[in-house]
Amino acid sequence: MSNDNKIRILIITPTLQCGGSERYVSMLCNNINSSLFSVCLVVVNNSNAFYSISNPAVEIIDLHKKRVLFSLPAIKAVVKKFEPAIIFSTANHLNLYLAIFKKSFNPRIVFIAREASIVSINSRQAKMPSLYNRLIKKYYRRLDHIICQSGYMQQDLLNHYHIALAKTSVISNAVPAGLDPLPPQHEQGSDGVYKFITVARLSEEKGIERLVHATGLLLLPFKYYIIGDGHKRDQLQKLIDELQLGEKVFLIGEKADPFKGMEDADLYLCGSYYEGFPNVLLEAGACGIPVIAFNVPGGISEIITDKNGILVDDNDIIAFAAAIKTALAAGFNRQAITENTKDRFSVKKMMAATENLFMTLGENK
Repeated sequence: MSNDNKIRILIITPTLQCGGSERYVSMLCNNINSSLFSVCLVVVNNSNAFYSISNPAVEIIDLHKKRVLFSLPAIKAVVKKFEPAIIFSTANHLNLYLAIFKKSFNPRIVFIAREASIVSINSRQAKMPSLYNRLIKKYYRRLDHIICQSGYMQQDLLNHYHIALAKTSVISNAVPAGLDPLPPQHEQGSDGVYKFITVARLSEEKGIERLVHATGLLLLPFKYYIIGDGHKRDQLQKLIDELQLGEKVFLIGEKADPFKGMEDADLYLCGSYYEGFPNVLLEAGACGIPVIAFNVPGGISEIITDKNGILVDDNDIIAFAAAIKTALAAGFNRQAITENTKDRFSVKKMMAATENLFMTLGENK
């Protein structure tokens, strides 16, 4: 396909800071087929970038805007210059913003949105939840297509917002490259102390406090490392101190490569109250680490099976602690977890599905 026949895609993201949606954008840009697609990445504010784009074929434009709300004139200017066939947005509030103003763009442009969470639950976090939800119900159907990370997310859009099934696709996240399991000879608790890990933003929805409570019920020797940062850090540290877990539970802070040095973790603990399709569970699986998680709304149950972890009834802290002991005794096959995860959630599969969608919707544009 000649350069003139490439499908022109304008990808828009609020930031490239540390987060699952931002990681997806970087993975998409770094792996897209440059012989088929001409790509321009627009970042509303790229001042604190965590992820980098290594693909030289992708043009990157920083709008230097503090908020998505103020970005429309700048986005329109880029659209006028780049003349995309597809505008692809990657965050719920940005998706809604573009849906509201879609009719002010060239009608030939195809608008594709990707959802990073469960829309009906995520909308409750808005400053005015009722208004925000009404806006989604009114304007989201303007979008030409919506990519969902999980079947649960897709059904949420169908049931709560009456989006047509044909206008949605389920394309799961992918395992990033460079995550490797431990050698097969590794044994759980081989040094006499079990090692647990959680990688998450320290915010309410991640449920870190119930993981601290659950580990506090354990009588076995362990070290629990919580990697991430957020506004609940001080509260969590206070809880750790109150439960006298200061020598067992550690708030590590944010790390560029959170699983580096943690590949020997015996279990990954997930405390979330809901999740769209958590990237960290794929990363844990790629390292061969079994997962203990609450069975909550979202895509967790589409990742965890009896071969790679245990699901616990939501908010049953005692059952969660018991599941930790059960998992340690079960002796999961870490190599099988790695192989299965990398097969189910490969970058190749994610890119093939995404590029096929772009080709189908963007042809003849």
